[in-house]
Amino acid sequence: MLRKPAMEKVTIAIITCKRPIWLARLLDALQEQVFSEDLTLSILVVDNACDKETKDIVDKRRSGLIPIQYDVEEQAGIVYARNKCVSITTSMNSDYLIFIDDDEWPKEKTWASDLVLSAKKYAADIVTSHVISVDEAGKQNWATEILYPAPEHTKGQALRVFYTNNLLLSKHVMRKMSPCFDERFAMTGASDYHFALKCSQAGLKCVYTDAPVVEEMPSSRKDVKWFCRRGFRSGIGFTRSHMFEEPLFKAILRSLFFSLVRVMRGVVLIFKSLFGQNKGTLVDGLFRVCSGFGTFMGLFGVKHDEYKKIHGK
Repeated sequence: MLRKPAMEKVTIAIITCKRPIWLARLLDALQEQVFSEDLTLSILVVDNACDKETKDIVDKRRSGLIPIQYDVEEQAGIVYARNKCVSITTSMNSDYLIFIDDDEWPKEKTWASDLVLSAKKYAADIVTSHVISVDEAGKQNWATEILYPAPEHTKGQALRVFYTNNLLLSKHVMRKMSPCFDERFAMTGASDYHFALKCSQAGLKCVYTDAPVVEEMPSSRKDVKWFCRRGFRSGIGFTRSHMFEEPLFKAILRSLFFSLVRVMRGVVLIFKSLFGQNKGTLVDGLFRVCSGFGTFMGLFGVKHDEYKKIHGK
Protein backbone atom coordinates (compact mmCIF):
# COMPACT_ATOMS: atom_id res chain seq x y z
CA MET A 1 0.00 0.00 0.00
CA LEU A 2 1.44 3.35 -1.05
CA ARG A 3 1.80 5.99 1.62
CA LYS A 4 0.59 9.49 0.97
CA PRO A 5 3.34 12.12 1.11
CA ALA A 6 3.52 13.95 4.42
CA MET A 7 1.66 17.26 4.50
CA GLU A 8 3.95 20.29 4.70
CA LYS A 9 2.82 23.50 6.34
CA VAL A 10 3.60 26.83 4.70
CA THR A 11 3.00 30.16 6.42
CA ILE A 12 2.84 33.28 4.26
CA ALA A 13 3.74 36.24 6.47
CA ILE A 14 2.75 39.84 5.82
CA ILE A 15 3.95 42.75 7.94
CA THR A 16 1.70 45.76 7.57
CA CYS A 17 1.57 49.29 8.94
CA LYS A 18 -1.43 51.49 8.05
CA ARG A 19 -1.74 50.39 4.42
CA PRO A 20 -5.19 48.73 4.46
CA ILE A 21 -6.00 49.19 0.75
CA TRP A 22 -2.80 47.50 -0.34
CA LEU A 23 -3.20 44.78 2.30
CA ALA A 24 -6.69 44.00 0.99
CA ARG A 25 -5.34 43.65 -2.54
CA LEU A 26 -2.63 41.27 -1.40
CA LEU A 27 -4.94 39.10 0.71
CA ASP A 28 -7.36 38.76 -2.21
CA ALA A 29 -4.48 37.76 -4.52
CA LEU A 30 -3.16 35.18 -2.06
CA GLN A 31 -6.55 33.48 -1.88
CA GLU A 32 -6.12 32.69 -5.58
CA GLN A 33 -2.91 30.71 -5.02
CA VAL A 34 -2.90 27.19 -6.48
CA PHE A 35 -1.00 24.48 -4.62
CA SER A 36 -0.75 20.69 -4.44
CA GLU A 37 -2.53 18.49 -1.92
CA ASP A 38 0.67 17.84 0.03
CA LEU A 39 0.90 21.53 1.02
CA THR A 40 -1.14 23.36 3.62
CA LEU A 41 -1.05 27.13 3.27
CA SER A 42 -1.95 29.71 5.89
CA ILE A 43 -1.60 33.49 5.97
CA LEU A 44 -0.21 35.43 8.92
CA VAL A 45 -0.76 39.19 9.14
CA VAL A 46 1.32 41.03 11.75
CA ASP A 47 0.09 44.56 12.28
CA ASN A 48 2.83 46.93 13.46
CA ALA A 49 0.40 49.80 14.07
CA CYS A 50 -2.50 48.24 16.05
CA ASP A 51 -4.80 49.70 13.39
CA LYS A 52 -8.55 48.94 13.56
CA GLU A 53 -9.02 49.41 9.82
CA THR A 54 -6.32 46.83 9.19
CA LYS A 55 -8.01 44.31 11.46
CA ASP A 56 -11.34 44.93 9.73
CA ILE A 57 -9.73 44.22 6.36
CA VAL A 58 -8.47 40.88 7.67
CA ASP A 59 -11.77 39.94 9.34
CA LYS A 60 -13.70 40.50 6.11
CA ARG A 61 -11.47 37.99 4.33
CA ARG A 62 -11.48 35.12 6.79
CA SER A 63 -13.97 33.11 4.72
CA GLY A 64 -11.40 32.32 2.03
CA LEU A 65 -9.97 28.85 1.41
CA ILE A 66 -6.62 29.81 2.95
CA PRO A 67 -7.00 30.60 6.68
CA ILE A 68 -5.76 33.96 7.94
CA GLN A 69 -4.30 34.67 11.37
CA TYR A 70 -4.07 38.24 12.63
CA ASP A 71 -1.62 39.36 15.29
CA VAL A 72 -0.19 42.63 16.56
CA GLU A 73 3.36 43.71 17.28
CA GLU A 74 2.98 46.74 19.50
CA GLN A 75 6.64 47.72 19.49
CA ALA A 76 7.26 49.93 16.47
CA GLY A 77 9.97 48.67 14.13
CA ILE A 78 10.02 46.21 11.27
CA VAL A 79 12.60 44.04 13.04
CA TYR A 80 10.21 43.30 15.91
CA ALA A 81 7.41 42.46 13.46
CA ARG A 82 9.67 40.18 11.40
CA ASN A 83 10.83 38.33 14.50
CA LYS A 84 7.22 37.93 15.60
CA CYS A 85 6.44 36.33 12.23
CA VAL A 86 9.28 33.87 12.78
CA SER A 87 8.20 33.17 16.36
CA ILE A 88 4.55 32.51 15.45
CA THR A 89 5.49 30.38 12.44
CA THR A 90 7.82 28.31 14.61
CA SER A 91 5.11 27.84 17.24
CA MET A 92 2.78 26.62 14.46
CA ASN A 93 5.44 24.05 13.51
CA SER A 94 5.36 25.22 9.91
CA ASP A 95 7.91 23.76 7.54
CA TYR A 96 8.35 27.02 5.61
CA LEU A 97 7.87 30.73 6.17
CA ILE A 98 7.37 32.96 3.13
CA PHE A 99 7.72 36.73 3.51
CA ILE A 100 5.91 39.09 1.15
CA ASP A 101 5.45 42.86 1.58
CA ASP A 102 2.01 44.47 1.87
CA ASP A 103 2.63 46.63 -1.23
CA GLU A 104 3.16 43.52 -3.38
CA TRP A 105 1.20 40.65 -4.88
CA PRO A 106 2.30 37.39 -6.59
CA LYS A 107 2.67 37.56 -10.35
CA GLU A 108 1.62 33.91 -10.77
CA LYS A 109 -0.95 31.79 -8.94
CA THR A 110 1.71 29.13 -8.33
CA TRP A 111 4.09 31.59 -6.61
CA ALA A 112 4.08 29.99 -3.15
CA SER A 113 4.34 26.42 -4.41
CA ASP A 114 7.12 27.43 -6.84
CA LEU A 115 9.21 28.69 -3.93
CA VAL A 116 8.64 25.47 -1.97
CA LEU A 117 9.40 23.25 -4.96
CA SER A 118 12.64 25.15 -5.54
CA ALA A 119 13.68 24.64 -1.93
CA LYS A 120 13.26 20.90 -2.40
CA LYS A 121 14.76 20.70 -5.87
CA TYR A 122 17.95 22.55 -4.94
CA ALA A 123 18.13 21.34 -1.31
CA ALA A 124 18.12 24.98 -0.26
CA ASP A 125 17.57 26.46 3.18
CA ILE A 126 16.45 29.78 1.68
CA VAL A 127 14.82 30.65 -1.64
CA THR A 128 14.35 34.12 -3.08
CA SER A 129 13.12 35.65 -6.30
CA HIS A 130 12.86 39.08 -7.86
CA VAL A 131 10.44 41.99 -7.60
CA ILE A 132 8.80 43.69 -10.56
CA SER A 133 8.15 47.30 -9.65
CA VAL A 134 5.36 49.27 -11.35
CA ASP A 135 3.87 52.72 -10.80
CA GLU A 136 0.30 53.46 -9.69
CA ALA A 137 -0.89 52.99 -13.29
CA GLY A 138 0.71 49.54 -13.48
CA LYS A 139 3.51 50.67 -15.78
CA GLN A 140 7.28 50.79 -15.48
CA ASN A 141 9.36 53.96 -15.68
CA TRP A 142 12.83 55.27 -14.81
CA ALA A 143 12.08 55.14 -11.08
CA THR A 144 10.82 51.55 -11.00
CA GLU A 145 13.76 50.39 -13.13
CA ILE A 146 16.29 51.94 -10.74
CA LEU A 147 14.65 50.40 -7.69
CA TYR A 148 14.31 46.89 -9.13
CA PRO A 149 16.25 46.29 -12.37
CA ALA A 150 15.64 43.13 -14.36
CA PRO A 151 17.21 40.09 -12.67
CA GLU A 152 20.43 38.61 -14.02
CA HIS A 153 20.25 35.37 -12.04
CA THR A 154 19.37 31.89 -13.28
CA LYS A 155 17.16 29.33 -11.55
CA GLY A 156 19.08 27.46 -8.88
CA GLN A 157 21.88 30.02 -8.74
CA ALA A 158 23.37 30.38 -5.27
CA LEU A 159 23.09 33.88 -3.76
CA ARG A 160 24.73 35.49 -0.74
CA VAL A 161 22.45 38.54 -0.59
CA PHE A 162 18.66 38.47 -0.30
CA TYR A 163 15.82 40.56 1.11
CA THR A 164 12.49 39.79 2.76
CA ASN A 165 10.29 41.25 0.02
CA ASN A 166 10.06 37.80 -1.63
CA LEU A 167 11.69 35.17 0.51
CA LEU A 168 11.21 31.60 1.74
CA LEU A 169 12.87 30.37 4.94
CA SER A 170 12.92 26.72 5.94
CA LYS A 171 12.20 25.48 9.43
CA HIS A 172 15.92 24.77 9.81
CA VAL A 173 16.80 28.43 9.21
CA MET A 174 14.22 29.73 11.68
CA ARG A 175 15.50 27.46 14.43
CA LYS A 176 19.19 27.90 13.74
CA MET A 177 19.17 31.70 13.38
CA SER A 178 16.57 32.72 15.96
CA PRO A 179 16.25 35.58 16.73
CA CYS A 180 16.67 36.15 13.01
CA PHE A 181 16.58 39.94 12.80
CA ASP A 182 18.75 42.28 14.85
CA GLU A 183 16.98 44.93 16.94
CA ARG A 184 19.75 47.45 16.20
CA PHE A 185 18.13 47.82 12.74
CA ALA A 186 14.60 48.32 14.07
CA MET A 187 13.93 51.71 12.44
CA THR A 188 16.88 52.06 10.07
CA GLY A 189 16.30 49.37 7.45
CA ALA A 190 18.91 46.85 6.25
CA SER A 191 17.99 44.23 8.86
CA ASP A 192 17.35 41.76 6.03
CA TYR A 193 20.77 42.44 4.47
CA HIS A 194 22.34 41.88 7.90
CA PHE A 195 20.32 38.66 8.25
CA ALA A 196 21.54 37.49 4.82
CA LEU A 197 25.13 38.14 5.88
CA LYS A 198 24.66 36.08 9.05
CA CYS A 199 23.05 33.23 7.08
CA SER A 200 25.94 33.19 4.62
CA GLN A 201 28.47 33.05 7.44
CA ALA A 202 26.47 30.21 9.03
CA GLY A 203 26.79 28.17 5.84
CA LEU A 204 23.09 28.24 4.94
CA LYS A 205 22.26 27.79 1.27
CA CYS A 206 20.18 30.39 -0.57
CA VAL A 207 19.14 30.00 -4.21
CA TYR A 208 17.27 32.12 -6.72
CA THR A 209 14.19 30.89 -8.56
CA ASP A 210 11.74 32.39 -11.03
CA ALA A 211 8.77 33.26 -8.80
CA PRO A 212 8.39 37.05 -8.98
CA VAL A 213 6.09 39.36 -7.10
CA VAL A 214 4.83 42.72 -8.34
CA GLU A 215 5.23 45.87 -6.23
CA GLU A 216 3.34 49.13 -6.58
CA MET A 217 5.70 52.08 -6.24
CA PRO A 218 3.79 55.10 -4.88
CA SER A 219 4.25 58.46 -6.56
CA SER A 220 5.78 59.81 -3.34
CA ARG A 221 8.84 57.68 -4.08
CA LYS A 222 9.26 58.92 -7.64
CA ASP A 223 11.40 61.69 -6.29
CA VAL A 224 15.12 62.46 -6.54
CA LYS A 225 15.36 63.22 -2.81
CA TRP A 226 13.79 59.87 -1.92
CA PHE A 227 16.31 57.99 -4.05
CA CYS A 228 19.19 59.94 -2.51
CA ARG A 229 17.95 59.16 1.00
CA ARG A 230 17.41 55.52 0.06
CA GLY A 231 20.93 55.25 -1.34
CA PHE A 232 22.42 56.91 1.75
CA ARG A 233 20.48 54.59 4.04
CA SER A 234 21.43 51.44 2.13
CA GLY A 235 25.10 52.42 2.27
CA ILE A 236 24.92 52.92 6.02
CA GLY A 237 23.14 49.59 6.43
CA PHE A 238 25.84 47.81 4.44
CA THR A 239 28.63 49.19 6.64
CA ARG A 240 26.83 48.60 9.94
CA SER A 241 26.07 45.00 8.95
CA HIS A 242 29.71 44.20 8.24
CA MET A 243 30.93 46.12 11.30
CA PHE A 244 28.68 43.94 13.46
CA GLU A 245 29.65 40.62 11.87
CA GLU A 246 33.28 40.92 10.70
CA PRO A 247 36.62 41.75 12.34
CA LEU A 248 36.90 45.52 12.63
CA PHE A 249 39.85 45.99 10.28
CA LYS A 250 38.29 43.81 7.58
CA ALA A 251 34.95 45.63 7.84
CA ILE A 252 36.64 49.04 7.58
CA LEU A 253 38.65 48.04 4.51
CA ARG A 254 35.58 46.55 2.85
CA SER A 255 33.48 49.64 3.54
CA LEU A 256 36.16 52.04 2.29
CA PHE A 257 36.58 50.02 -0.90
CA PHE A 258 32.85 49.84 -1.65
CA SER A 259 32.39 53.50 -0.74
CA LEU A 260 34.95 54.51 -3.35
CA VAL A 261 33.60 52.13 -6.00
CA ARG A 262 30.00 53.32 -5.52
CA VAL A 263 30.93 56.98 -5.73
CA MET A 264 33.02 56.42 -8.85
CA ARG A 265 30.27 54.44 -10.58
CA GLY A 266 27.76 57.11 -9.65
CA VAL A 267 29.91 59.91 -11.03
CA VAL A 268 30.31 58.02 -14.31
CA LEU A 269 26.53 57.66 -14.60
CA ILE A 270 25.97 61.34 -13.81
CA PHE A 271 28.36 62.41 -16.57
CA LYS A 272 26.73 59.91 -18.93
CA SER A 273 23.29 61.38 -18.18
CA LEU A 274 24.49 64.90 -19.05
CA PHE A 275 25.28 63.77 -22.58
CA GLY A 276 22.20 61.61 -23.04
CA GLN A 277 19.83 63.88 -21.09
CA ASN A 278 18.40 60.82 -19.38
CA LYS A 279 16.77 61.49 -16.02
CA GLY A 280 16.83 57.83 -14.98
CA THR A 281 20.58 57.60 -15.52
CA LEU A 282 21.09 60.84 -13.59
CA VAL A 283 19.06 59.67 -10.61
CA ASP A 284 20.74 56.26 -10.70
CA GLY A 285 24.08 58.04 -10.54
CA LEU A 286 22.98 60.20 -7.62
CA PHE A 287 21.62 57.10 -5.89
CA ARG A 288 25.01 55.38 -6.17
CA VAL A 289 26.95 58.45 -5.04
CA CYS A 290 24.72 58.77 -1.98
CA SER A 291 25.13 55.06 -1.32
CA GLY A 292 28.90 55.55 -1.40
CA PHE A 293 28.73 58.43 1.06
CA GLY A 294 26.41 56.41 3.28
CA THR A 295 28.84 53.49 3.19
CA PHE A 296 31.57 55.82 4.42
CA MET A 297 29.46 57.59 7.06
CA GLY A 298 28.39 54.25 8.50
CA LEU A 299 31.95 53.90 9.79
CA PHE A 300 31.20 56.75 12.22
CA GLY A 301 28.00 55.29 13.60
CA VAL A 302 25.66 57.49 11.56
CA LYS A 303 22.11 56.09 11.30
CA HIS A 304 19.12 57.02 9.16
CA ASP A 305 15.54 56.28 10.25
CA GLU A 306 13.96 54.71 7.15
CA TYR A 307 10.53 53.98 8.54
CA LYS A 308 9.39 57.30 10.02
CA LYS A 309 7.30 58.11 6.95
CA ILE A 310 4.70 55.68 5.62
CA HIS A 311 4.39 55.53 1.83
CA GLY A 312 1.33 53.96 0.24
CA LYS A 313 -2.30 53.35 1.10
